[in-house]
Amino acid sequence: MGRVKTGIVGLDDLLNGGLVQGSSTLLIGPVGTLKSYMGQQFIYEGLKHRELCMYTSASQDLDTLCDQVKLNFGWDLKPYKQKGLLNFIDLRELWRAEFPGAIRKFLDPGRVMEEIQKGESRISGGRLLIYSISLMFNFVEDERDVLKMIYSLNDKSRKMRITTLYIAEQGAQPKLIEENLKSICDYVLTTEIRGNDRGIRISKALTKHGIEWHKLSLTDKGVMVELIL
Repeated sequence: MGRVKTGIVGLDDLLNGGLVQGSSTLLIGPVGTLKSYMGQQFIYEGLKHRELCMYTSASQDLDTLCDQVKLNFGWDLKPYKQKGLLNFIDLRELWRAEFPGAIRKFLDPGRVMEEIQKGESRISGGRLLIYSISLMFNFVEDERDVLKMIYSLNDKSRKMRITTLYIAEQGAQPKLIEENLKSICDYVLTTEIRGNDRGIRISKALTKHGIEWHKLSLTDKGVMVELIL
């Protein structure tokens, strides 16, 4: 099985060299535990090695993302977009296109999946980030439809050897939904705030792993995991 490095120092060691290619990972934890940065790092690691990547966002547009990573880490995403290595889907645009001027409407997960699958056809063997899956639960009439969508996406991604990372906010969806999310993903990475520190552990994986907590740190080069046994 091929391995896909996350690019996060320390985490790839804990994952025995990285994520299995074509696998799905749920990164879940409370607000403020560096999840969005880890997602950006996952995508940037792929771009650096000329892998095809897709960033699906329910919270920001491409310009905002580019400005954020340039400010925080000095990474320039725009050349990768121009070269066709970076595909970007702004799910908020999809919502506005379907319901112009509406204050509140439910979004069809089938339409979301259709847009993502169009993008997947351009990134075979690459990386997919969906940030944040929690926000999608706020725009659907039946939360179970999002779970069905993720299950279908995982199946297609596995066949196309696309390594997928979902980011979720702990507690933003019902507990039963969270447990189902964990059950349908191959990996579960859990973050939390422990005193004055942020921590991460591997709660589920396709390979042997420990369940110890390790310290998360934010540097000017990105997020790193300090191995604490």
